[in-house]
Amino acid sequence: MAKKQTESASQAGEENKAEGEGILDPVVAELAAQAEELAAAKEQLLRLAAEYENFRKRSQREKEESHANTCAATIGAFLPVLDNLERAASVNAGSAEEYGKGIAMILEQFTQVLAAQGAEAFGTPGDAFDPSYYMAVQHGEDADFGENTVSAVLQKGWRLGERLIRVATVMTVN
Repeated sequence: MAKKQTESASQAGEENKAEGEGILDPVVAELAAQAEELAAAKEQLLRLAAEYENFRKRSQREKEESHANTCAATIGAFLPVLDNLERAASVNAGSAEEYGKGIAMILEQFTQVLAAQGAEAFGTPGDAFDPSYYMAVQHGEDADFGENTVSAVLQKGWRLGERLIRVATVMTVN
């Protein structure tokens, strides 16, 4: 009889074990599926991080190349003006009038190069004084001008589009 009890206990244990495995199978399968999802998400995240790092490096490289290209183009635009100044400095003969004409031509060429780059000068006598664009270094009275008016420009102001490069240094009146 003890043998029968042992066998039935053994059978019951195997049934319980089989029954337990039946319950655990879906849990183990779901755990395996979630582990696969986690691995896929981790791989995707690593790829995204590597892609971002490559994008960041490429953007930095393009920014540096763009800056270098812009500088080279700007310097190249000013080289003819420099050539003319060197020619003017090396000329010994000629009248002062001819020399003055040459300097005026170089000044015009220089202004054209700045304009081609998008820069423009501002500040003329008669302009309304705006402290955002003008720096007044002297103030006087003059009946020919209105109140808070620029009477003389000591140094022109420059802007590039809407960006202020340098304020104009002026004298104001009234």
